[in-house]
Amino acid sequence: MAGRFFGALGNDFAVASAREMRDLLFEVEASVPPRAEGRTNDDRERYCIVHYLRALERAGLIQYPFKLTKGESPDFRVEMGSQLFGLEVTEAASEEHQRAMSVLARSPKGSLLEIDEVRLPKEPLRRPPEAGDQAERLWIEQMLAALQKKTLLLGRPHYQLPEVQLLIYDNTGLGSWTVTDWPARLAEAIREWKDAEPNPGRRFSRCSILRDRILIYDVEAGAELLPVPPSSSLPPLLPLTRLGVSEEGLYAFCHRQHIRKLGFFGSVRGERFGPQSDVDVLVEFEPRYRIGLIRLAEVELELSRLLGRKADLRTVPDLSRYFRDEVVREQTDLAYAAS
Repeated sequence: MAGRFFGALGNDFAVASAREMRDLLFEVEASVPPRAEGRTNDDRERYCIVHYLRALERAGLIQYPFKLTKGESPDFRVEMGSQLFGLEVTEAASEEHQRAMSVLARSPKGSLLEIDEVRLPKEPLRRPPEAGDQAERLWIEQMLAALQKKTLLLGRPHYQLPEVQLLIYDNTGLGSWTVTDWPARLAEAIREWKDAEPNPGRRFSRCSILRDRILIYDVEAGAELLPVPPSSSLPPLLPLTRLGVSEEGLYAFCHRQHIRKLGFFGSVRGERFGPQSDVDVLVEFEPRYRIGLIRLAEVELELSRLLGRKADLRTVPDLSRYFRDEVVREQTDLAYAAS
């Protein structure tokens, strides 16, 4: 292991207060290089631990004094208040998805990942949208596989700390999901797996998942959803990651509904956006596609299902002339359908 895992801080750091923790974490370079530019396992682990701690600090879940030490097995030794535990970091992703991500890194700008295949700019969709709960079942399967694989290692003698927790980095690339449903069903799958083990060995005391800008903290104990604060290595939260929807999933929706351009505006772009907030969406349909009020309502209903909350769908002519220009100028454009 290199001696400078946290840069100038070396392989460990200690803080005595939340203010110290915030200041220190902003000093750590936690960005991850592109796959084609020498990305390492240390890059991934550093990204995960820094954003994990930033989410916990923001939620007031860290006790002080606090000390973190980079190790090998487990990956980190944590001294927090009177607690001492290890933290293991792993990644959940299928081999097919990993290969597709490598291909995407070498593909032209504007290419997108459609499940586990790279679609070049302007190429039509090659696969139908995921049906039913297919994406959810695959996500649960891959999260559970990552947990089970790491659990097998806990019996080895070098895991000597009395308590070890697990942080899974969600790199599955699986599409749109409702963040309030999937973690609860994963927790149920974990309990079923544990109950089915005839001779249960050592277990992780806590399992959390880092997915884009959301930390799903302690899956089995309620799966608290903690936003990861923006930083230099993690730009401000975008509507898609805040809603838990992939760009590929939204692109497929636009393609089906003949939407040429889609953008978000209103509260979803600000700090006051909450679990019960509606999502304001501005759409522009393909010029030759005529849509009436009934069809527009159907499109709005499908989008609401995709986003997991009520969508308020608007076109530019629908907007009041008093704030129309401001909305068009400040919207966050996130999806374009193939022309």
